[in-house]
Amino acid sequence: MKQQDSLKDVIALRLKSASLQLPMFNPVALELQRLVENPDINAAQLSAAVARDPSLVAQVLRLANASRYAGLSKISTIEQALLRLGTHQVCRLAIAAAQFSLYKSKNRVLGIHMTNAWNHAYACAVGARWIAEKSGYADLAEAAFLGGLLHDIGNLLILMVMEDIEASTKSAMNFSDALLGDILGGLHCESGYMLMQCWNLPDLYCNIARDHHLAGDHSRNELLMFIRLMDQVCQRMGIGCDAAPGILPAASDEANALGLREIALAELEVVLEESMELQAA
Repeated sequence: MKQQDSLKDVIALRLKSASLQLPMFNPVALELQRLVENPDINAAQLSAAVARDPSLVAQVLRLANASRYAGLSKISTIEQALLRLGTHQVCRLAIAAAQFSLYKSKNRVLGIHMTNAWNHAYACAVGARWIAEKSGYADLAEAAFLGGLLHDIGNLLILMVMEDIEASTKSAMNFSDALLGDILGGLHCESGYMLMQCWNLPDLYCNIARDHHLAGDHSRNELLMFIRLMDQVCQRMGIGCDAAPGILPAASDEANALGLREIALAELEVVLEESMELQAA
C-alpha cells in the first residue's frame, strides 16, 4: 500500500509540475471538429485540412476501404472517400485517427492499458453520437463524438507520465492492474481537465472530462448524460474497462432522462460491436 500511495503521490506531483511535457492535440483534428460542426461544411476545405497530415490521410483511407464501407473499387484519395462516405463521416474518421496516434507505449503493460483506454474512448465517441441522434439531440451529435473521444484523456496523460517515470529511473517498474486501476481512477478526471484546458479546447469538453464521474442531477447537461450512459454501456460490454455484465444502463437516470429503453440500448450494443470490429481491422 505504501508503494502504491508513493507512486500516486509522485505522479500527482509530476502532473502539477511546470516542466511536465504534455502530449499535443493535433491542430488538424481541432480544425476538423470546427468544420464538422458547421452545417455548411465545405468538402474542399475538409480535403485540404486532412491533407495537411499525411498520417491522417493514410488512416482515413485504410478505414474507408474496410469491408463496412468498401465499394466495388478501392479508395485511393480523400476526395474519393468524401464521395463514398460523406463529409461528416470522413471528418469523424480523421479526428479519431489523430487521437489514436497518441495511444502508444514501449512498456508492454502500459501499452495494454493504452489500447484499452483507446478502445473505451472510441466506443464512447461512436456511442455518444448514436445516443445524441437516437434521443432527439442530432444537433449535438458531433460534439458528442468529440466529447466521448476525449472524456477520459486524463488516462492517457497519466500513462504517459508513468512511462516517463520508468524511463527516468532507468529500471523496469511493476505496474500491476490493481495499481494502475487505483491511480487512473483517482487522478484521470482532474488531469484530463487540466490537459484539455492546456489544449485550449472549449469548456464543454473540459467540463465533461472533469465531471463525468460526479454524482448528482445532470439532466440539464445532455452531453454529459451521453458520456455517463456510454461509460455504463462500455462496462456492461467490457470495452476498454473492467467488465460489469450485471450493470443495467437502461435503468440509469441518464437512460430515463433521455427516453432510451432496453431495446434501444441493445441496438446500441450491436452498433458498438460493429464499430469496434471496423476500427480494429
